[in-house]
Amino acid sequence: MGAASEPDILEGIADPQIRRFVEYWQGKRGAARYPSRAALDPIDFRYVLGDVVIIEAKRAAPGSQFPWLFRYRLIGTNVVSRDGYDLTNKSLDDLPEAEYRERVRTTWNAVCDSGMPAHHIRNLHLDNRVRCYEAVVLPLASNGDDIDMLISVQRETPPGGRAPSAP
Repeated sequence: MGAASEPDILEGIADPQIRRFVEYWQGKRGAARYPSRAALDPIDFRYVLGDVVIIEAKRAAPGSQFPWLFRYRLIGTNVVSRDGYDLTNKSLDDLPEAEYRERVRTTWNAVCDSGMPAHHIRNLHLDNRVRCYEAVVLPLASNGDDIDMLISVQRETPPGGRAPSAP
């Protein structure tokens, strides 16, 4: 499943903790189009904190190869443990696995360009590695309207299967 409208995104989420986080994100928006990073309190989402990735998003200069530039600001401990590296404060271009990097870039560009959340349940073989996970990518905006960050929750799933539907 690619980018989805907000009502649709909840329908496709298999993992109850990811669903809970998306509902939290929706509630923190208030009257704004997107919540700001400052509106999100990590204490409120301790249940997925190790699975969270926060990304700074900036429009690239005209003529750049890609429309957006991305820098990892925080990577949860579960993600670091699963991936085997920590890219905190590094660029997306520093992600060492080329196939995975370009799949991530495609998703993040789509969220920034459309303003719509993305949800995926993936069972992939990329860069000589199996990746099975469910993830959401949600836009954030300091001013409520212009996307300047993304927040993602990525949770491992069983190979060939979906995330559990109950805690």
